[in-house]
Amino acid sequence: MSQRYLEAANSNARPGPHPSGSPLGTHQRGLAPAIDSEPSSAQKLAPERTQPVGDPICPECATDEHLVVDETETFCQACGLVVARDILDRELQWETTADGERQPARGGAPTTIRRHDKGLPTEIGSYRDGYGNELSSKTQRQFKRLRKWDDRAKASTTHDQSLRTGLGEIARLVSAVELPASIHDRAARLFRDAWERNLLRGRSIEAIATASIFAACRLERLPRFLEELAAVARVDESDIKSAYRLLNRELELATPPPLPQDFLPRLANAVDANPRVERRAHQLVTAPAVGVLANGRQPAGVAAACLYHAHDESELTNLRLTQQRLADEGFSTPTTIRNIRRELLSLEEAGDLHDPDGYLDDYLG
Repeated sequence: MSQRYLEAANSNARPGPHPSGSPLGTHQRGLAPAIDSEPSSAQKLAPERTQPVGDPICPECATDEHLVVDETETFCQACGLVVARDILDRELQWETTADGERQPARGGAPTTIRRHDKGLPTEIGSYRDGYGNELSSKTQRQFKRLRKWDDRAKASTTHDQSLRTGLGEIARLVSAVELPASIHDRAARLFRDAWERNLLRGRSIEAIATASIFAACRLERLPRFLEELAAVARVDESDIKSAYRLLNRELELATPPPLPQDFLPRLANAVDANPRVERRAHQLVTAPAVGVLANGRQPAGVAAACLYHAHDESELTNLRLTQQRLADEGFSTPTTIRNIRRELLSLEEAGDLHDPDGYLDDYLG
């Protein structure tokens, strides 16, 4: 056998092994187009298995029955295929002890939108290891550097840093003004919506955060004045108004108009008004004639005028309720209260105001 014949034989064997394990010869190359034209059953099912989870058709059996959406999973009734599963329990579990008291069954808090990491942070220890042994000074310095870089990695971009800064500012303002948890959650959700739409670009983060709290109070019908938030905020009142108009326009907030009866309980509590006077004032602010009078006027001023009118009508002398005090608590002016009071007297003379109900007949009792 000559050297030229051996080289020709080796050149025919160079294409290498076929994926199935056998060398790819000339006759197998001829079958390649036939194999490509007839896809296998697994290739036929591949496009069906990549259907979105929200599709009502089962990707396995393609039945006409709708998928069953349970608390933890989505499955098909026909073939039993589990399309989606969520086995994470994000709520805090409770158990009842032998004494009948309820206590947390396990440690850890549920996920929350109040934090930029949804309440699932990773913290690096400082002084002790997992066995409780104290770390050496060299290891403590090393872990200090690791904590610094870990804190930077949690918000590596300026976009993520703005979310963390804004949610932290919301938590500070909620604590300063003593707002409930529902307002905190609503404000955090509004701020996240503004953050996802890039409304923070070129604007003050503190202004958007403060405006989110004010918008949450308006949406939840919780009487809060803009001057209160501006007193503890780190921006001017004009910046908060501009940011609130931005949120109201871009997020299309369905903000209900404030009503005088929303501010009445707070004003009555601030001036220590008699409960019977507060009931009479509530009867006045809910009257149809007063509702027409309140159009175009400051709702807190109308509530303060009704409270002053009810107090003057009761002739109680154990509490001196002045227009200046009501104006200070309602962020209004004595002139506004005085003008509305004159119109209330005109309505009373015309008979448009109801008389005190059965619970208010005896003011001096």
